[in-house]
Formats: sequence, structure tokens, C-alpha cells
Amino acid sequence: MTGLPETLGIRPGARLAVVEPPPGLAEALAPLPEQVALLPLTEPALDVILFFTKDAKHLVSRMPALVRSMALAGRLWVVWRPEATPALDEVLVRQVGLEVGLVDDRRADVLPEWTGLRLRWRSRPRVERPSPRA
Repeated sequence: MTGLPETLGIRPGARLAVVEPPPGLAEALAPLPEQVALLPLTEPALDVILFFTKDAKHLVSRMPALVRSMALAGRLWVVWRPEATPALDEVLVRQVGLEVGLVDDRRADVLPEWTGLRLRWRSRPRVERPSPRA
């Protein structure tokens, strides 16, 4: 069975921020991989951000600060309680992400009552090289 850090993509040496965590998260994440740095959201180039939100308005208002702190290869987990916030769902989280250039690539149960959607920067299309002239 994989642990929560592995499920969330928290690797050794990762720069991690946890924003507004619910009770029990620290225990669920223990033990963290070696040399993981737990940093405030004000730090730049974070590898993994876990953002726990209670409603859509909260998500929309915090999204600019969240994306400013993400590394280019970073991942943002938006985590919410589906039964406690019926107006907040995958569709809304996905739409808010798309508006700032993020796409979702994974869904997971983070804690017993909390669901998360992982967002990352949208890949840029590859530029085709011109074919060599014969």
C-alpha cells in the first residue's frame, strides 16, 4: 500500500507548501520523504502545494497566490470536502485552473472526507522542425 506522500507526488527533496490543512493531515503525511522542505506559500518555485478549500469563492480568491508560487514542473492539489461543499466540484476546480493556464492530471482521495484534483501547468505544443531539403 502506498502512503499519502507518494500518492500526492511528494518526492525526496521536494519543496512543499500546505495551505489551511484540516486536523489529521500531519499524521496522514507522516513520514515525509527525506529532505522535504515544508515552506510557506510565499516561497517561489514550490514543487507541491496542498491547498484545502471550503468553497468556490475561497478557491477563486486564492488561486493567483497559489500559481505564483508554483515551480514550472510543480503541482497544485486543490482539496475539498465534496459533501460539505456541493457547489465545489471537479468541473469548477478544472475551470478555475484552466483560467490561469493549469490543467488537471489526477484525482485522489486525500483524507477520508477530502477529495483532491491535481493541477499542473499546461504543456506547450511542440514546434515542428522543418524537414531537411533534399
